[in-house]
Amino acid sequence: MQKVTVVIPTYWTWPKDIKDKGEKSIFDHPTPLDLDGTLARTLESFKKINYPDFDILVITAFTNVEIAEKVEKRIQGIIDKFKDKLEIKHFSYSKLKILRERLFELGHYKILQEINLENYNNIRNLQLIVSYINNSDVVVGIDDDEVINDGNYLYKAAEYVGKEYKGDFVAGVAGYYLDREGNHRLKVEGQEELENLFDKKSYLMDLTYDRLDHTEGRLVKTPLVFGGNMVFPRTTIERISFDPYNTRGEDIDYLINAKMEGLNFFLDKELNITHLQPDYKNIHNRINITQLKQDILRFIYEKEKIEQVKKYNNLNNIDIEELMPYPGSFFEDKVFSDAEKKLGKALSDKNIAETEPEKEAREFINYAKERAKKLVPEYFKFRLLWKDMIKDIKNDQKLKEVVK
Repeated sequence: MQKVTVVIPTYWTWPKDIKDKGEKSIFDHPTPLDLDGTLARTLESFKKINYPDFDILVITAFTNVEIAEKVEKRIQGIIDKFKDKLEIKHFSYSKLKILRERLFELGHYKILQEINLENYNNIRNLQLIVSYINNSDVVVGIDDDEVINDGNYLYKAAEYVGKEYKGDFVAGVAGYYLDREGNHRLKVEGQEELENLFDKKSYLMDLTYDRLDHTEGRLVKTPLVFGGNMVFPRTTIERISFDPYNTRGEDIDYLINAKMEGLNFFLDKELNITHLQPDYKNIHNRINITQLKQDILRFIYEKEKIEQVKKYNNLNNIDIEELMPYPGSFFEDKVFSDAEKKLGKALSDKNIAETEPEKEAREFINYAKERAKKLVPEYFKFRLLWKDMIKDIKNDQKLKEVVK
């Protein structure tokens, strides 16, 4: 029986009535500190799991270090209510400090800057690091606004991952997000005829789902995965990290990183999880220009990575046709002009441009291109630092004490 660790990152921010507080980290819908949040609901759903050898790791993140201690204490209080039924570990601000100190002692100072709780990618890397130290055979990443309705969920998660399936090695598995009605399609009307990629993103995703749904078999190779329903075997963790220099879409980016190493992720059509996204209407939870900019940075960065990997003889080139329609469409040259138009219109509509909206948008796209060219080589260095670090942390007793 494989040991499975379920990792649940949870994201918190200032109380909803507090304004003019800085947010160093941008997350989609962090829970205001004065609300109950959804973590308890997620933990409650795991009581029905019948898999015998699993534990849960909650990773607590925050939008500003000023609230770190309060958030950590708050989450520990939630976890304590479930400790009689579930084996739960908690990793946050205080344990991160100890982890970083030990990695420094082991000589991994070059990687320390990216071992933090400040963005999705680095949090997901901690998901892998802490689980690996904990001797987990399989890591299942979910989110704190999801629930498990299938008692056999973990049996399905561990069934194929890290094994051969019809002649292919399954380096990772992902399942669908279901909505309240049990659907995984986005079903957004009116996007099909739109020209701008950023306006038709949901349509392109649904088109990809349709192709996957009509591909025969329970497990199918997939161009997209979902970070809140994503399964990693120990062997993949040893080889592949999340990219700390990307801004969003860490799940699909991980799939691309794996492909560069000759590894494939599969969609398991039976591995479903229910996504119940909260509606936090407050100043700290706005779909705003910042998130659009992060999306633009993400796609331009990934496009550059796909181009630069061609320089490395020991890595595989990425055929964007294998990533079509989504995310592959965003890796064509059209992404530059579409991003500029979308951002320019958004700045104009919001009336928040510091200069002319079109000029500001154009300058941002140029910045995104330069940023990608500068940082992509750093990822190719980081992937090697990751592999060296993993070798050292495997049996380190001091680190095992940290993650108890």
